[in-house]
Amino acid sequence: MRAHEYPVVNNRLLFRCPNCDARRSFGVQSHVRRRSIRCHKCGSVAQCSLNRRKGRRDSQAGKCIMISPNGQEFDVVLHDISPHGLGFDIPLNAAKSVSILQQLKFKCSWNPRLLSKNRYIIRSINGRRIGAEKIT
Repeated sequence: MRAHEYPVVNNRLLFRCPNCDARRSFGVQSHVRRRSIRCHKCGSVAQCSLNRRKGRRDSQAGKCIMISPNGQEFDVVLHDISPHGLGFDIPLNAAKSVSILQQLKFKCSWNPRLLSKNRYIIRSINGRRIGAEKIT
């Protein structure tokens, strides 16, 4: 069963049953990312993925080249892109060469205008997964 994505605003989720279209509002704690909810009308159980992001984020899978400030180039796997930043995975050999607040540039061979005009600053590192914010 695939999880349906529901937006969370002010720690509240407006649940809409995928089977009978019944609606109900639920309170959710801030650390919860997924939740199973039973419909009060038809009794079916729905898997819910909770989205707390205010802006839109698009999945954008593909390989591109990350350029560090000292000129080193690494192949990275792009996962998602938003108007304010992007998320990507780096190879293990490059994981030790990046740090928080480091500025980066990117080149994308399959769409040269996608990332080449902007600079990014690293805001989060979680293992090999990196979150970067657009700065220009």
